[in-house]
Amino acid sequence: MEPVQALVITNNQLDDMLKEAARQGAALAVAELRKEIHQSPDDVTLHKLRAYFNDPSSVPNPHELWAHSGIIRQVELKPNGKSKSTTWFMKFQRETRLNECFSRPSPGYGRRREWSFADIRLAWNSYYLRRQI
Repeated sequence: MEPVQALVITNNQLDDMLKEAARQGAALAVAELRKEIHQSPDDVTLHKLRAYFNDPSSVPNPHELWAHSGIIRQVELKPNGKSKSTTWFMKFQRETRLNECFSRPSPGYGRRREWSFADIRLAWNSYYLRRQI
């Protein structure tokens, strides 16, 4: 029979090890929560919209999530790292007929309109697929 190494620890040592592991786990959880708290609602929506564009199954009901023009303009940034212009968005919504889709007033921005993720994705795909042809 081949010898096997063993480690013997006392109850106090085991308690200390478990407490330290719990402390580190709690620290990681708190750090993650702080990161989420510091994100603005628009940043969260932008992250969800980008994820939905990459993987439509990431959002169970895209007709229940909404984004306004400021978020849509940030989905794909210009080479200098800035969001697309208001002029670009006006052209985008006209050419894709997003402006004819159902929209709602933005709860946070009053007169600003919002569109559902589903409509935004359809408009985005038609705009960029047409440009590639």
